[in-house]
Amino acid sequence: MAVTIKDVAEYANVSVSTVSMALNGKDYRISEATREKVRAAVEHLNYRPNRTAVSLVTKESRAIGLIVPDIKNTFFSELVAAVEEKCSDEGYSVIICTTNDEPKQDIKYVNFLLDRDIDGLLFVMSVSEKNNYAEECINLLQEARAPTVLIDREWQSDYAVNVSSDNEHGGYLACKHLLDLGHEKIGTITGPLGTQSAKKRLDGYIRALKERGIAFDPKLVTEGNYSIASGYRHCDALLDQGVSAIFVGNDMMALGVYKRLRECGVKIPEDISIVGYDNLNFAEFLDVPLTTVSQPIIKMGTVAVIKLLNMLKNVDEQDEIFTPELICRDSAVSIQPKVETCLCEVNTV
Repeated sequence: MAVTIKDVAEYANVSVSTVSMALNGKDYRISEATREKVRAAVEHLNYRPNRTAVSLVTKESRAIGLIVPDIKNTFFSELVAAVEEKCSDEGYSVIICTTNDEPKQDIKYVNFLLDRDIDGLLFVMSVSEKNNYAEECINLLQEARAPTVLIDREWQSDYAVNVSSDNEHGGYLACKHLLDLGHEKIGTITGPLGTQSAKKRLDGYIRALKERGIAFDPKLVTEGNYSIASGYRHCDALLDQGVSAIFVGNDMMALGVYKRLRECGVKIPEDISIVGYDNLNFAEFLDVPLTTVSQPIIKMGTVAVIKLLNMLKNVDEQDEIFTPELICRDSAVSIQPKVETCLCEVNTV
């Protein structure tokens, strides 16, 4: 039979309430010697607390919900790893739900997690449709009084806190870098423009062009969905426009662009320069290491957890927007002016 808290108390020769205090973070009320006795008893008996029973007493499940759009996207797998590590350090478990970028799944999983009495939610909204369910999700969480931190998907609400990066500045850095290298006809594959992150990266691209007096050309913009396949699909449209460089809205789509260019016999960076976004862990290991805009993914995940746990303690938290950084590698180079060679006849006397 399973070991009970009463068994632990009898083995340590203390009361059940003393064991309960030691297990529930209230051991400051008992002596060091007694704490040691309880710890020794728990270890010897291999006692595992009944979390359901504990949550009924403490009103805490010690569980955090995490909703992400696509666990296959390296950005989100790195984010999940950071969240899990920080939650584990703080004594919390994580229930992970993946929506496959289906906004209706956001509603489904918010309800699923609320039914499991999570203490709070870390939420990366789905973005495959221009009309998402963000407001409905936030209202559900507010009604349930579940503290919420939105990661990488900004949504202005008095209830939820945002942790993101300055996407407009990141788009500006990417386009400005290509302009500094002499490129003027710069195409871009955006993320889904129903999201603030994709729209702001496009805004930064446009701002950089305007600073150089280059008119924005909508024919040089195509909308992807942050997947490898969409980068592959949208590459041809920009090649047909004769671009010399492409700013790709994330590194996953950049992989698709690399594949398509290789199939077309277009060399990076000799024939076309590429700049990505996110600085995912594979970017520097590609055959042509990818120049990209870095977001501090690990830090964003860690800070999101810290903010959520503070909110559980009724600490008033504010949005946190990180500053992205351009990481220069080999995929973007300066355009060298073409030198016309004059072949003249040599007259001999």
